[in-house]
Amino acid sequence: MRSVARSLALDVLALKNRLQNVEHWYKRPRIQFLFIHHIFNDEVKTFELLLEKLSKHHTFISHSEAVEKVLSGNIDRPYISWSSDDGFKNNLKAAEILNRYDAKACFFINPNSIGSKEKEWISRFCKERLNMPPVEFLEWDDVTALQKFGHEIGSHTLNHRNIARMNFDEITHDLVESKKILEKHCGHIKHFAYPYGRYYDFSRQAFDSVFETGYDSCSTGERGCHISNASSIDKHDLLIRRDQVICAWKLQHIMYFIANGAKKANFSDNFFPETNF
Repeated sequence: MRSVARSLALDVLALKNRLQNVEHWYKRPRIQFLFIHHIFNDEVKTFELLLEKLSKHHTFISHSEAVEKVLSGNIDRPYISWSSDDGFKNNLKAAEILNRYDAKACFFINPNSIGSKEKEWISRFCKERLNMPPVEFLEWDDVTALQKFGHEIGSHTLNHRNIARMNFDEITHDLVESKKILEKHCGHIKHFAYPYGRYYDFSRQAFDSVFETGYDSCSTGERGCHISNASSIDKHDLLIRRDQVICAWKLQHIMYFIANGAKKANFSDNFFPETNF
């Protein structure tokens, strides 16, 4: 019943968007980071339609390019940057579709699940850490293939643990080790996105540790996007917001969230929100 009520509410909001002619919000100069977790077979068509629709008003850029634009304040048009969390095998299909639109994503992965084949471990990991049925994970050869297609790889911690429930030593170890393992396979790793993504799943101490470990950016799963006032930002102050896209949703629902993010964007959203922790 909650799912039905949510869908009906979003139907109303999406209709309101169309009646208010929100196309101009899509054209607002900004960086909007969009992220997925999966593209299952029944989600492929919606993902393709979404990319086609967004390409009309937006320029697709890589995660590194997007971070640099936010930091420099050089946001002269509407940009979309894609990423994906958790490292599922079906991300290869997502990458294939992204490539058709010359869009490059950053795939945030947990190195300890890459190449996993043991069914009992996968079932337990997916249930306890991802709250979903068992799925197939990428292998290291798949990760290499993603890089060859121009996509980036980032860290999503070793085992998808909730950082807010870890002590300082555990956080430091995880940040260092996940980076070390990924760099063994992928070369220099610049970007980090923490699991679960809400502000209460993180901490100021962890945020500072991300940069002390050598990462260049840190990403949330909080909705919103980034605009500029033409001034530069220190990377140690930037906490990236990302809008989750679930392609099992109706396309108009996804577009509602994207338009809403563009409409509500504020320069203060670029910074670490001390009051939310």
